[in-house]
Amino acid sequence: MSTIANTTTPSFKPAFTRVQQTDDCNCAFACIAMLAEKTIDEVRQVAIDKFKHPKHGPYWIGEDLIAKLLTHFGWVGTVFKSSTGISSMPETAIGLCEYDEQTEIGRHVLFNRVTPPGAKQPVEYIIDPAYWVDTVQQIRTDIKGFPISWYIGVHPMAKTVAKTDK
Repeated sequence: MSTIANTTTPSFKPAFTRVQQTDDCNCAFACIAMLAEKTIDEVRQVAIDKFKHPKHGPYWIGEDLIAKLLTHFGWVGTVFKSSTGISSMPETAIGLCEYDEQTEIGRHVLFNRVTPPGAKQPVEYIIDPAYWVDTVQQIRTDIKGFPISWYIGVHPMAKTVAKTDK
C-alpha cells in the first residue's frame, strides 16, 4: 500500500488504487488500469487483442489508443489539452508530466480531485505509477506546481438503460 504524502485530511482515501507500471513506457496503461480497476496486464492484452497494439516494442501509447481503451473500459476521455495549472484541470484526468517538447513525449500520472466526507475543501492528488518514485511520492497531495503539461480529462461513461416493451 502506498503512503499518502503530506495530506492534512485524515479521512482522505484515494478514489483509485495505484497500479504500478511494469516497464519504462507503460505508464498510460497503468493509469487506465487504475480507472478501470484492472491489472496492467489486462489493459495491455485488450490493447493487443482489440486495438492492434504491438505485442513487443517499440511502441508509444498515444492519444488514440488511450481513448479506445478508456471507451472499452467504460470511460470517456477528451483529447490532450494544454494544462494551465492544477486548478484548471477537470475532476479526474490522465496528466502528462516531464514532457519534452522536442520529442513530444512525457510520462502519465493520474490526477483526481475529491471532497472527502466531512471536509470543506476538495483534496487534489496525483497517483504516480512509476516504479522508480519514492513510496511517499506514489500518492501525493503536495502537488502545487506539479508539472502537468498536458492532460486528458476523463469521466465514467453514462450508463444506458435498455428500453422495455410495455
